[in-house]
Amino acid sequence: MLAPRRAPNDPGTHRPRRHERMTLPPRHVGIFGNRDKDEVRALLPSLLRWIHSKGRRATVDRSLARGVRGAGPGLPLTTLVKRVDVLLVLGGDGAMLHAARAASRTGVPIFGINLGGLGFLTDTNEESLYPVLTRLFRGEFQVERRIMVEAVVRQRGTQRAWMAVGLNDAVIHARDRSRVVAIDIGIGRTPIGTLVADGLIVATPTGSTAYSLSAGGPIVRPTMEALITTPISPHTLAFRPLLVGADESVRVRVRSGHAPAAITVDGQLSRELATSDEVTIRRAKSHVDLLVLERGSFYEVLRSKFAWAELPRSRTRRG
Repeated sequence: MLAPRRAPNDPGTHRPRRHERMTLPPRHVGIFGNRDKDEVRALLPSLLRWIHSKGRRATVDRSLARGVRGAGPGLPLTTLVKRVDVLLVLGGDGAMLHAARAASRTGVPIFGINLGGLGFLTDTNEESLYPVLTRLFRGEFQVERRIMVEAVVRQRGTQRAWMAVGLNDAVIHARDRSRVVAIDIGIGRTPIGTLVADGLIVATPTGSTAYSLSAGGPIVRPTMEALITTPISPHTLAFRPLLVGADESVRVRVRSGHAPAAITVDGQLSRELATSDEVTIRRAKSHVDLLVLERGSFYEVLRSKFAWAELPRSRTRRG
């Protein structure tokens, strides 16, 4: 099994570290993925046989195991992350975001296997899966810690009404995406101003290459400790993306007289907002550990998946 995990809220684990080497190979492997993807369900039987052939134990998420030969009854994801040494995530970034929220509650590391799409959070694909897992079972991986973002919505004069944690971002936006919102923004107790825009993204460094990047936000190394506030199509040139400290909080209140607003975390968890609601977005107490290969760097991943900083390809002349 992997080295003993401390509780995610343990002060000794709150500060992310660049890399930590896995001290012992995993013996019990959990498997999670999107059961609605044909490629995930097609891969699962052969993956289970291979893991068992290596003398490892494998347990599948219950919803994914349903109807798959050899998968057994499985366990709910919330239970699975308490029992296994590592969680394999089959699919793309959506599955990784879902798995990260569950894994952050127990500290179990996760490893992503991309089965289509960009898969920026995943570390390998189906073609190189088994050689990579062989390295995993030899302990030739490192653990990369990522901070998460927490969004808390409070109704004025009441206790906490809603809370969600995400790996990528929390987004304030109009319920009707064709309209704009007006929101008052503060950093900690300091008012910053009013933003009239399609919305506001508060992203982690991991999320800096997701929605925030598409909205013009900066690329930030994912192991840094910071939050990125990125306006979405602001109605002024004076409101630009802002990098704030990981120990600071972003406070938001929706102004009346404009479009009704909502908040969405990681594109998966949403809540409608009233004008009396107060939203606080900050670094979460929990974190998630991603297993990464002992090769390459973040900047090489940018080049390979985004073609970042590459010269345009020359066009063949006709003649």
